[in-house]
Amino acid sequence: MSDRPLLVVEGLQKHYPITSGVLKRETGRVRAVDGVDFAVSPGETLGIVGESGCGKSTVATSLLRLEEPTAGEVSFDGEDITDYGKRDLKRFRRRAQMIFQDPTASFDPRMTVGESVAEPLRIHGITDRQRRRNVVKDLLGRVGLSPEDVDRYPHEFSGGQKQRIALARALVVNPDLLVADEPVSALDVSIQADILELMNDVQREFDLAMLFISHNLGVVREVCDRVAVMYLGEIVEIAPTEQLFTDPQHPYTRALLGSIPRPDPRRRGESVTLSGDVPSPANPPEGCRFHTRCPEVIPPSDYDFDQREWRAVQDLRQRLHREPLDLETVRTAHTETDGADAPDDETLAAGVREEFGVPAELTDADAERVLAEALAAEVDGNHDCARERLDEAFVTPCERTHPDLQETDAGWAAACLLHDDQRRAVEQAADD
Repeated sequence: MSDRPLLVVEGLQKHYPITSGVLKRETGRVRAVDGVDFAVSPGETLGIVGESGCGKSTVATSLLRLEEPTAGEVSFDGEDITDYGKRDLKRFRRRAQMIFQDPTASFDPRMTVGESVAEPLRIHGITDRQRRRNVVKDLLGRVGLSPEDVDRYPHEFSGGQKQRIALARALVVNPDLLVADEPVSALDVSIQADILELMNDVQREFDLAMLFISHNLGVVREVCDRVAVMYLGEIVEIAPTEQLFTDPQHPYTRALLGSIPRPDPRRRGESVTLSGDVPSPANPPEGCRFHTRCPEVIPPSDYDFDQREWRAVQDLRQRLHREPLDLETVRTAHTETDGADAPDDETLAAGVREEFGVPAELTDADAERVLAEALAAEVDGNHDCARERLDEAFVTPCERTHPDLQETDAGWAAACLLHDDQRRAVEQAADD
């Protein structure tokens, strides 16, 4: 593996405009990818993981300029491809190929697999038809199919066979970079293993750099040298694979790894359940984008919070930001349970606590007084007062400061204020 990166991505952004009205005026932007940095060396496999909608696939299509990036630089072999015109872009795409998630949708059903695999050769100037056919037959054999399959159509193959054909098509122009977007997610587990083994063999044979996008952490652990974790359009941690899986430095990474099913019942307690919904990329939270769901969000220094209590209070606070609470549901639940006609205000407040997992009394007396005042205001119909009271008292540093992707004491980069350098910077800014 070379020390000199083949692909360097800096500040990559892809925003989609939100328009309204007859004149289609832009009223906002969906920040699908919002400032991503990473590099891939020859022969290296970099994995990108994260929940659905975090921007993984958009990174792939933007860096290949299948979609035009909004901002940022993509350097390939020392040249910024974002400045390329059509001719240079065509030359670049001979060296960078992509495998798509759905092998069926990526083929024209009217073309034989031989024609589909040979099409990149034709586009890049190989005019001799027999030569193209010979190259295709050789590649079909290399990916585990018969050279005689060259004249068959896509519908005659299984999903795993189609993905082998897709790999042959990507390799036919002898690329230096292969971008694989969920290449095995649509396949059975046994077929996945075959395709992944084939991709590893091909990578070693051709010394390919590979960008491997997946939500399957087990697959990523098997095939990737390093892993970048994405959340809401940003990379929150990037590390060598084994180090990331054994010592994750970001709470979101810990939550992802905790979601992996474990057959050992003694280890099921290690899983982490994230509260709340994934925020909209059209309106991402201020500060750390994960703070609205983070199980380790930093409490204000004025209070001594148990972490679970603090997370529950934050969930309640965020709900009040969106809309008033549905107290009628609490009333109905109380009536059906206890048979009472009309619960009093204290009972309603207790029902709200129960709904959000807030204990009957917080361990910190000052925090309990603030919460009780806010709940009393909400139950009394003064929603704005309740929201403002919680906002005034319970602001976390995580929503005030956006953490940068910086090296941690573990030796790799994470974007979280829990790490000493970033937290000290926040505390210093507060003192100033």
